[in-house]
Amino acid sequence: MHLLFVSHSAELMGAERSLVALVREAARVRGHRVTVTLPAAGPLRGELTEAGATVTVLPTRLWMGRRHRGPVGVVRSVQALASVPRYRRFLRRERPDVVVTNSAVVPAGAFAARLAGVRHVWTVRESLLTNPNLRSALPRRTIARIIAGRSDGVVAISRYVADQVLTAAPAAGPKLRIVAPPVEARAARPPSDGHEPDAAGLARLVLLGRFTPEKGQADAVEALGHCRRAGRPLRLTLAGVGDPAAERAVRELAERHGVGDLVDVRSWVDDPYPLYAAADATLMLSRNEAFGRVTVESLAAGTPVIGYRAGATTELLADGGGVLVAPDAGDLARTLLGLAADPDAVGRLRAAAARRADALATAPSSASRFVSYLEDPRVDGE
Repeated sequence: MHLLFVSHSAELMGAERSLVALVREAARVRGHRVTVTLPAAGPLRGELTEAGATVTVLPTRLWMGRRHRGPVGVVRSVQALASVPRYRRFLRRERPDVVVTNSAVVPAGAFAARLAGVRHVWTVRESLLTNPNLRSALPRRTIARIIAGRSDGVVAISRYVADQVLTAAPAAGPKLRIVAPPVEARAARPPSDGHEPDAAGLARLVLLGRFTPEKGQADAVEALGHCRRAGRPLRLTLAGVGDPAAERAVRELAERHGVGDLVDVRSWVDDPYPLYAAADATLMLSRNEAFGRVTVESLAAGTPVIGYRAGATTELLADGGGVLVAPDAGDLARTLLGLAADPDAVGRLRAAAARRADALATAPSSASRFVSYLEDPRVDGE
């Protein structure tokens, strides 16, 4: 079977890492021929090649993004659709059995597959209706209906995402499946500085994610300020991607809240597990998290998660391993202070996270479920 994946990016963030896992399952484990198109050159190419894919750079544009409002959005959408003939020619030459679009933000592969008469599956990794960073010249409900209409199958990465697709496009129901993104589950390395998590309650926190208001770094810093003023100084590591101005803004905010010496701002790391190992808890403070790769990684490392009661975080923590709090810096601070004063509660959280780690390590592979669905659409992804 020949599978062709269309990626919206050549970087190595969560969606792209999930794509690598899918390619590895399809090519290395099941022996399928796998082709991947990238819109540009980037670090993802080498990872995909190592996983067994043939990779081709096929330029296109996105029809949703942070700067896609007004005239810019119109131009980008036109550019995205203008690349459809290029993708159609590529599909006719490659003759895949199925085309999989890896994100809702890139339309060229879907339109080309329809024109070429090739089965198409669209993976929706975004909270289409509520993510403030998803802007477009087209109404997002219209985009959801196009996704449903231009696909033979739609895969949502969480119930939260699926509900938004169905709200905007009820006709997607019969063709919609929920398959969580594959996340590597492995034990974290022990911390290298001698810190023993939970030995003295809550002392160290970590938050990973792009430096944007949506990811909640500002709430974390504000909550740390409350904790310091209450006599409980907690340390926080922030690791993410963003322009230098965004990182500088986080550092300045920490200084204003009087916790500059407690906040360690770092660039993104390819291997986050040592950060989980060194922390007593991971913070997940997005208000629109479509899935929560960081949450799953942290649980897989046996590190509990303190997350906002919002988005797919509520799904991931429903089986334990963390604490849900209202999306508010004040409520977060009260939760942190309570845990910092109660080492036994932190110990119970870590025990629950360890149980989740064991469950994740033995759970069926979501990459396997996804590829099985591509092989036979009658297979239920849930």
